[in-house]
Amino acid sequence: MSEEIPGAEQPPPQAGPSEAAQAAFEACARLVLAGRYEEALTATEEAAGLFRERTAGSRPADREAAAALTYVLVLRCEALSKLGRWDECLRTASEAVDLGRGQAVTAPFTAPLGATLLGLGTALWGLGRPQEAVAVTRESVDLHRQLARADHAFRPQLANALSQLGVVLSRLGRHAEALDVTKESVSLYRRLVAADQAVHTHGLAQAVNNLARRQSARNQHRRALRSIQEAVALYRRLAAANPAVHRRDLAMALGNAARMHNGRAESLAAVAEAVAILEELDRAEPGVHGGLFADSLSLHAAALADLGRFREAAEVTTRAVAMMREQAALNPVARRGDLGVALAFHARVRAEAGLDLAEGLAAATEAVALMRGLAAEIPALYASSLAEVVALESRLRAAVPRGDAP
Repeated sequence: MSEEIPGAEQPPPQAGPSEAAQAAFEACARLVLAGRYEEALTATEEAAGLFRERTAGSRPADREAAAALTYVLVLRCEALSKLGRWDECLRTASEAVDLGRGQAVTAPFTAPLGATLLGLGTALWGLGRPQEAVAVTRESVDLHRQLARADHAFRPQLANALSQLGVVLSRLGRHAEALDVTKESVSLYRRLVAADQAVHTHGLAQAVNNLARRQSARNQHRRALRSIQEAVALYRRLAAANPAVHRRDLAMALGNAARMHNGRAESLAAVAEAVAILEELDRAEPGVHGGLFADSLSLHAAALADLGRFREAAEVTTRAVAMMREQAALNPVARRGDLGVALAFHARVRAEAGLDLAEGLAAATEAVALMRGLAAEIPALYASSLAEVVALESRLRAAVPRGDAP
């Protein structure tokens, strides 16, 4: 949860729909950009109804309205993804892709199809189906390359698609490929920011945050630290200007900074700030930020443990595991890895502290079961994690009296 597939970059719909439908589309876009996702769902439902009325029948004049409808569905998919409603997101994205494919041979449907493919990739990723997500996201990248070559106005969409492709490739352990496409995304965003800083800074921040993760996965630790420091600085500026939208992003980047700092005190400071932000956000919107919050709590526990503050760390991991179980209950397939990591932290802290060892053993055993399944599916990503948690389980089993072992 320390990175997220970037949100869609939508160009405005083509001319043609009625003023009411156009106004409805723009209202949807504003709500999504403002992070008001529940309101956006209502607005996108109303806008989709208006555009469907315009597309009824077979008049050529309705083609532009059909193209605009695909963008409304992309906006709806993005709102659903932010709320963790992945099954609905998949249905919405699939409808949008079907609409786009049915008309893609001629303008104006090529651009909407590229956007809908990104939405479908987001849904597949959220449902724990990264192989399928790679295929449709790569298709979106290819479409946006064609569009950007013909018209530089589509460079933001290409940069966004490349950043998303880097995320889904990384989830398959294909770190070298992921690093290459993420570098290309960052390069494009830097040129876009040079031309229009206000519009493209958020895209650059997302891409640089993801670049830090890609560099870390390739053991380029100094570069990763520089990248995440840049991402944090960018998100601080964005959060200062629009806290309602960007404080969550800042918390995510701070969590990554905690992973990448060499100093233990620096790591603790970064993740403590992230947790404080998420505590406040969770009070305002209970459950909405659960995955990221649980991940940040696990990082907080690890930072405390690294400083020898094991009892504090144990309390934090208990809360992190409880929150991650809630997330896994909502989305069991996609959250298996996150729950496994939270359980491994829970067990590790107890092993290091020498307290609640039976509980730690139970957590390690559960983590091993989760990691075995993941390592069988994606060995490049999970084999090393499985080996670590198996060793931890063995250590705890040797330390727990036979009568107390689960």
